[in-house]
Amino acid sequence: MPMAVGAATWFLCLIFAPLSSAASMRGAADICSLPEDCRGSTCSEACCNRTDDFFCPNCQGADWECLTSRPQVGLGQAPALGATYNDFGVGGNAGFCRYQAPIAGQNKSSAYGSRLLSSHRVFAGVGLSQAQFMAAPGQRDGSIACGMCLEVTAKMALWDCDLTHPKDKFNVSKWPLHKVIVMVIDQCKDNWDLYNSTQPAGNCATGHLDFDIYPHDNNPGNLNIENVSWRAVDCPSDDLPIQFVFASNETSQWHFSVHTWDMRSPIKAMDTLAVCSNGSTAWSPMEFGSNGWAYQATKVCNDFAANYPDNVTFRLTSVYDEVIMENIRIPVGTWYQIDNWHAWPPIDGSRNFVLSKAAASAEANERYNHCRQRS
Repeated sequence: MPMAVGAATWFLCLIFAPLSSAASMRGAADICSLPEDCRGSTCSEACCNRTDDFFCPNCQGADWECLTSRPQVGLGQAPALGATYNDFGVGGNAGFCRYQAPIAGQNKSSAYGSRLLSSHRVFAGVGLSQAQFMAAPGQRDGSIACGMCLEVTAKMALWDCDLTHPKDKFNVSKWPLHKVIVMVIDQCKDNWDLYNSTQPAGNCATGHLDFDIYPHDNNPGNLNIENVSWRAVDCPSDDLPIQFVFASNETSQWHFSVHTWDMRSPIKAMDTLAVCSNGSTAWSPMEFGSNGWAYQATKVCNDFAANYPDNVTFRLTSVYDEVIMENIRIPVGTWYQIDNWHAWPPIDGSRNFVLSKAAASAEANERYNHCRQRS
């Protein structure tokens, strides 16, 4: 986790950090005052950990330790502000994480997708600014962020359980300040790194959230939220096991891609038990991408997935270094493909991660507890 920068560190930064051409023209005193300093190599660590800097109160990338320990702020300007709403009910793009099917006419309860959403354990799915969604060193975009839960604090409209009808849509003064738990299901990249002089100008500026809703009138407007803050938390998975959702029903012992849903904490690594050409076994690292965690044979020892399809063994490692192993029977020939999405239905594992070091506040989602009780 990046360390907080005190006066001594800041002083050393000014002395020893190389000056970019832009910084040279501004002078050493301004070396970390503009966005390009934070995104570039010049003094970036000092700049981007100064909580009093308008541009850099937030973590850079999906750094779990940082995101759970330091409040993030939505810094977008009008009209997007700190958070926006996206009409998912029209059946558009499934998003980078592909956590909901792009089928028109859905609402939160009826949507094909993660049970954390459909059972109302979380308030909504969100797109997360690329500034926090993007890969931290040693990661792939989305490997930590997809399925990550956030506790959001803001003054925002209240909704019905299925996110179809907002209350007091046109009367911001009646929106209460409250906390909700959301789950990251997409990246928000719309001009995320665009600045107008010294002001973030893109719709997906650092810290921005884009809430997925299912409005009855297909109009997500007039709901944008100011003064949004959030932090990453462990998901309220409770008794849910992790689900395995294959990207295609055309799999083989040589290659397949699988998403994982409903994790209590994010997965930082996933491996498949493989059989080598000499008969020995080895763990083959899987790579994360837009189709989930991908296994590609012959990467380790001229290998293929062991015991495919009846008893494929996966090893999952969480951000807390907790390890669980699951033996999954892949239902070749009995599942079906949802167009432009996944093979259905998902496959239940037998367990979930146990460790929880970043619990949500007791008051988070309290205005929506009745929704979960009815599910």
